Amino acid sequence: MSKKLKRKLPSLTIAIPAYNEEQNLKWVIEDTLRQSSKHLSDFEILIVDDGSTDSTGKIADKLAKKYKQIRVIHKKNSGYGETMLVGIREARKELVCYMPADGQFIVDDMHHCFSRMMDSDLIFGYRGRRSDYTIYRLILSYGYLLLLRILFGMRYRDVNWLNIWRTKLVQKINISSRSVFILAEIGIRFKRKGFRIAEEPSFYRVRRGGKVKNAKPSVAFRTFVDMMKFFIKKDE
Repeated sequence: MSKKLKRKLPSLTIAIPAYNEEQNLKWVIEDTLRQSSKHLSDFEILIVDDGSTDSTGKIADKLAKKYKQIRVIHKKNSGYGETMLVGIREARKELVCYMPADGQFIVDDMHHCFSRMMDSDLIFGYRGRRSDYTIYRLILSYGYLLLLRILFGMRYRDVNWLNIWRTKLVQKINISSRSVFILAEIGIRFKRKGFRIAEEPSFYRVRRGGKVKNAKPSVAFRTFVDMMKFFIKKDE
């Protein structure tokens, strides 16, 4: 990236919800620091520890003491959606993005999205091949996208991956979901309000360690329930 474009890019909060990610958090954060410094002139990393029972919280605190760009918020365990909301609400930069703590996408994987940050209010980064996905996970993923298209007219390639929002807009909207549906809900609300939405390619990386948490049947069921509640309510 040219120095000229780097200076023009809006500032960015990278919000990282983390629950029991002791195997991944240190390398993810240090890699994020290194790559963000390469691409961005102004950024912060916000780690939201969702009541981890392993050493995730301690690792986060050590990193925050070492690097000035890092802030840490500790909270009681309340799940993915609530943790995401904390990251969004506490963001201090012009744009805020969600990044998983497991390293399945990293800052370099956002590079196609950076040039859209100046003229977009929401950027969806879509995945490519997912080599470790089972048939069950593929059915969940693509079936979910089909339902979003049928119910809400969301004709995007991927809504559950890289999301970059304009902070002042996403902090103002009322978000009701607390499941994985939270990302789709924000997208639907942005679309209804006529905000500028862009799509750019991202990347999918196989998790290095730890367990996948969002593919459990209970998670899929809660996501479906939240989606149907939102559809029936037709909340603007």
